[in-house]
Amino acid sequence: MYKIVVSGIRFFMKFEKYLDYFRSRAKDAGAEIIPVYSSDEDEFLRESENASAVVVIDRKVSSKLIENLKKCKILMALSVGYDCIDVKAATKRKIPVSNVPTYCTDEVANHALTLLVSVARKLFLLINSTKKGNWDYNVAKPIFNFRNKKLGIVGLGRIGRALVPKVKGLGIEPLAYDPYLSDDIFSLCGVKRVYEFDDLLEKSDYISIHAPLTGETEKMFDRRAFSKMKETSILINTARGRIIDEDALYEALTKGKIAGAGLDVLSKEPPPKDHKLFSVENIIVTPHIAWYSEESFRRSMELAMDEVIRAIQGKRPWYTVNPEVFYKRT
Repeated sequence: MYKIVVSGIRFFMKFEKYLDYFRSRAKDAGAEIIPVYSSDEDEFLRESENASAVVVIDRKVSSKLIENLKKCKILMALSVGYDCIDVKAATKRKIPVSNVPTYCTDEVANHALTLLVSVARKLFLLINSTKKGNWDYNVAKPIFNFRNKKLGIVGLGRIGRALVPKVKGLGIEPLAYDPYLSDDIFSLCGVKRVYEFDDLLEKSDYISIHAPLTGETEKMFDRRAFSKMKETSILINTARGRIIDEDALYEALTKGKIAGAGLDVLSKEPPPKDHKLFSVENIIVTPHIAWYSEESFRRSMELAMDEVIRAIQGKRPWYTVNPEVFYKRT
């Protein structure tokens, strides 16, 4: 019988009550689900050693663990991001790494737009003021119209592209920075290409992050980046928390270097209750919920198990992020 190891705090946070679904799908494929609840790395390594598949959300799959795998046919990140897996080490071992990049595209784009509108319309101020018995719009001044404003999109992948028609409906002009795409993609999406990151920072009234977390993007929004942005600008992040230097963001918000921010992700999740950003007035923080709808919740489980079952049956996973493991060299 094949062994499928599942692990990660966020995995059980999402799917603890739905393990029967995973078990049922696994059983039909001649496999069993082995949950690893412990944060102990040695236990995770021991359980994974003879696994045919390892499925995680935000749990580090290190090169040490990968070197120890004997039967693994797939490493699955049950999320859009797969930065928790050492892809280079997996590729060296010819183990495909997969994710579920399509399960929540519309949901995340919708949440990014919701945060943008909420911060720009200063709902955080108005709601708090109204709850205290005040009936005065002046607390939120100034608020600006969306029409003819510019949104800078960092990363024009599936989610960034899904956001484009949504903001155009508000009269916002989308710009995008993504050095890994051809000009044709920008033209097809009807998005003005910005070739330099600094130009995007300087031209944008709003910025929405939709890039993966890599060595290149980690803390790309630092003090230098915030110094380039407009004082009236708003930053939205529904990607990965570590793309933003949170100390630099705190300084930018409290010193008026930017006007506001809307975050669905933080560098550490769950964050400490006394996180300094929670004390800032001109920010909205939501608990990594951008991915969620009832439909996307179900879709994520289905897509993940489809991928795992394809792999253990000797088929190529649909969403392999290191396809070179399948290349045959002569």
